[in-house]
Amino acid sequence: MTEPIQPPTGLAGPPDPIDSLVSEATVRRLAEAVARLNSDSDWLLDALIETVLAMKPVSPSELTKQQEAFLIDSGEFTSQELASTQRNVAKGSLQLGAAEAWLSLLCATLSLKQVSGFLGWGEDAVRAAVSEGRLYGVRIAGRLRLPAWQFNIGSPEKLIPRLAEVIEAVSPRWEWHSVSAFMNTPQRDLVSEGRKTPVEWLRDGGDTDELKQIIESDDWW
Repeated sequence: MTEPIQPPTGLAGPPDPIDSLVSEATVRRLAEAVARLNSDSDWLLDALIETVLAMKPVSPSELTKQQEAFLIDSGEFTSQELASTQRNVAKGSLQLGAAEAWLSLLCATLSLKQVSGFLGWGEDAVRAAVSEGRLYGVRIAGRLRLPAWQFNIGSPEKLIPRLAEVIEAVSPRWEWHSVSAFMNTPQRDLVSEGRKTPVEWLRDGGDTDELKQIIESDDWW
């Protein structure tokens, strides 16, 4: 069993909680796992660190005994299921789920160089389009990334229709990861031969008015 990292002896003050929890082997395995992705490992780790630091720390269950009893009596959980859920939350299951979702969305972004090659534009032209709201870009760990949902290889422009209108509607409201999740999630109000994602809706010639209504309805929550 790998021993946790221990702080140097002879130093005043209590040990850093992080030092008492993270082993050298765990850190090494994380670095090796990221390196296997054939990505820019330092950048990816920096981006992940920024995201984790922004998360709410893991904390014990804040449910009162009365709330626990209500959940069990209502049939939402058995006592065993509730206890198991609380143990998982205490271990960090919520933070792990958020990190997994974020990494999935990050992998669906393109670099400045990739977008420049795909569109056949110079990198300065891509930057200008982002600044002007014609392309949707975000800085992650100091680098410009462009979510892939906005690109459409089947159109002459290689962009989804009415992209600038979408950018104008979502930019003041949501962070980039919320925008990406929304654009790729079927919406109950976008129905044409079944529910469609906003990306599918626009690619199939759907009107942006209905899309804007869904986006703007978020202001009421």
